Amino acid sequence: MFEVFEQKDIEEVTEVNKLICSYHNEPVGVDMEILNSIFDKVNSYNEISDRRTRIIKKATHILAGISYNQPFVEGNRRTSHYLVKNFLGRNLFQLRFYNSKEEDQFADILKRTAEEKFEDDSTIYSEVEKYLTYKVEDIKFDYL
Repeated sequence: MFEVFEQKDIEEVTEVNKLICSYHNEPVGVDMEILNSIFDKVNSYNEISDRRTRIIKKATHILAGISYNQPFVEGNRRTSHYLVKNFLGRNLFQLRFYNSKEEDQFADILKRTAEEKFEDDSTIYSEVEKYLTYKVEDIKFDYL
């Protein structure tokens, strides 16, 4: 899972959700049609030439897509957060929080996306994308 999500990667996503839910003793289940449509949208950004923009668009649709569309019975926000951190890391970016206020702000955005958005609400994705645009950083490597 680098930039393009194939079917095997989507199946791995369901395994991540199973692990998250089993840790919390929650029921497991997935609507594969919804999950596939989310990752079809993620893959639709493959033609964006600017790498950072492309990665942020994809991360946005993973976070907001899973949080809003709720393909899993439980653990949608936790799963989307884990996936985005992993996706960004594999692509040499990171979502860095410098304090607990920033973490709370991020959690609040995901909660609003999941619980307060309506189908035609243009902020379903734009609010998450705006946040990621400011919070996603290149991973810096310090060499001795």
